[in-house]
Amino acid sequence: MSTETPRRLRSPRSATRSGRARAVAGVTALFLPLAAMVGLAAPAEAAASATATYTKKSDWGSGFEGQWTVKNTGTTTLSSWTVEWDFPTGTKVTSAWDATVTNSANHWTAKNLGWNGTLAPGASISFGFNGNGTGAPSGCKLNGASCDGGTTNPGDSAPSAPGKPTASDVTDTSVKLTWAAATDDKGVKNYDVKRDGTTVATVTGTTYTHTGLTAGTDYTYTVVARDTADQTGPASAATAVRTTGGGGGGENPGGNGKVNLGYFTNWGPYTVKNLVTSGSAAKITHINYAFGNVQNGKCTVGDSYADYEKSFTADQSVDGKADVWDQPLRGHFNQLRKLKAQYPHIKVLWSFGGWTWSGGFGQAVQNPAAFAQSCYDLVEDPRWADVFDGIDLDWE
Repeated sequence: MSTETPRRLRSPRSATRSGRARAVAGVTALFLPLAAMVGLAAPAEAAASATATYTKKSDWGSGFEGQWTVKNTGTTTLSSWTVEWDFPTGTKVTSAWDATVTNSANHWTAKNLGWNGTLAPGASISFGFNGNGTGAPSGCKLNGASCDGGTTNPGDSAPSAPGKPTASDVTDTSVKLTWAAATDDKGVKNYDVKRDGTTVATVTGTTYTHTGLTAGTDYTYTVVARDTADQTGPASAATAVRTTGGGGGGENPGGNGKVNLGYFTNWGPYTVKNLVTSGSAAKITHINYAFGNVQNGKCTVGDSYADYEKSFTADQSVDGKADVWDQPLRGHFNQLRKLKAQYPHIKVLWSFGGWTWSGGFGQAVQNPAAFAQSCYDLVEDPRWADVFDGIDLDWE
């Protein structure tokens, strides 16, 4: 994390996307909030040869964009797929793409189109939809089986639901959760801790302290047990938690209204994991990821290898998991995604320009609408749209 503040030739200004929350960029030259923060996709519930995972891509208050990703985890080709789930009353799909989505009351069904039903082993396909309401999907089924890829072995029952988590030691930025153990005929291996439906940790014991939360914010936690065959049981009863503080209305974890911002350079010796091990991740509120290039009046990728191609080993990775060759996103972008899953208060801005990559700003100001569209299209690329919350323009 570099602490250098680049020189600027323009005074700060800001603009927001319609319907999105305004965020203060502090020392940045221009901050344009984009997609709302997104939790990492979490498995729903089991299929022997395929999985279906749900992600809320964005949320603008009166509605949201959701996405399901179906992946063939088996050894034979899938010829078709059908995903089913339930929404609570008041939440519904209003439009969809890359799948045919129908419903019967609160039960929703999505079927593949003619061109995207066949999935070779290891392949995946995503389809999306816009919706109204605040509810989350439940009871997911993929081709009639459950959706999280857990095994179903004859004579091996799935584990029971763990006890309802008890919250203690609640602070501005953390909460300790404790629950009664689940039971299983072959033994419980571990537990998935879920915050607002998204898995935030997998632990072997019956307690977990979740850090990196936002002051004065409501969260809901459940716990799901996994047995030795990796089968999942039903979720525990939900526990609502509100972190302390937050009266100042600011965006930082302490709620004191201050923006704690630093630059993370894609060419430096540091990894995103260093933000965690140094303790910085719990203190900062904004990261300027430096730098993207400005060429011919457009925002462009600066260093594709560092940004989204480089593989990180397990000891270099934020969550301790090594990159694999066929994952859709690697590099610093994927590490920032993992960081935001653990520290949801952090907002990441993609900074364009800098000392050597400001040459295209002259053309940009000649057609600001085209420039803005190019930046929007790049930052909203489906591969990393959930990583960034806005941009910073550093014209030097």
